[in-house]
Amino acid sequence: MRVQILKDFVKQHFPSTQLLDYALEVEKITTSKKPNLILNVDGFIGVSFVDLLRTCGGFTRDEADEFVEIGALNGIFVLGRSMGFIGHYLDQKRLKQGLYRHPWDDISYVLPEHMSM
Repeated sequence: MRVQILKDFVKQHFPSTQLLDYALEVEKITTSKKPNLILNVDGFIGVSFVDLLRTCGGFTRDEADEFVEIGALNGIFVLGRSMGFIGHYLDQKRLKQGLYRHPWDDISYVLPEHMSM
């Protein structure tokens, strides 16, 4: 649903969606092979960001490509994750709840080569 909301927004407001259109065509092929090979939110934002950089008029094609090459998308991904983490932290403080810890025995495992130890 999040991808659909973003898609509607991008299609309505971005000057061009050439890369997004390509990614959506690729998604049709990948999901026909395996249903979970979807264009997820992170991928959608990444490809849409490149569409916007290249067509917003604020950058030349070379400048837009340089932003991609130097890792601007990684920076935006980290920023988004950091904002989410801060939001969760503040919510837990507001609700006077501790940080959630998943039960250790549910996530720990022993590899076969370590069983003889």
